[in-house]
Amino acid sequence: MGYRVAVVGATGNVGREMLAVLGEREFPCEEVAAVASSRSTGMDVEFGDTGRVLKCRNLEHFDFAGWDIALFAAGSAASREYAPKAAAAGCVVIDNSSLYRMDPDVPLIVPEVNPD
Repeated sequence: MGYRVAVVGATGNVGREMLAVLGEREFPCEEVAAVASSRSTGMDVEFGDTGRVLKCRNLEHFDFAGWDIALFAAGSAASREYAPKAAAAGCVVIDNSSLYRMDPDVPLIVPEVNPD
């Protein structure tokens, strides 16, 4: 069984790197969605070196229901608006922005510091 993973900010450098690492590490993805702003809707994004190409979906209209993990690499403004919506839909949100960094209610995950 694989995970359904949405990469938010998929057309930016960090989002592209997230897609590359998912592919490189052969993360067990059943489905991957490249999600970005309306400017990037319809753009093709490579899923690492897997040979798969993903068509970008519009973040404003993306339904996170049924997705297991959302990797956010779109900046604090996008995280502020859409991360709570993804979490409310039952998606585990991993945000790369600084928005929640000092929030005591949001766990900071740094593998070298708190691997458990």
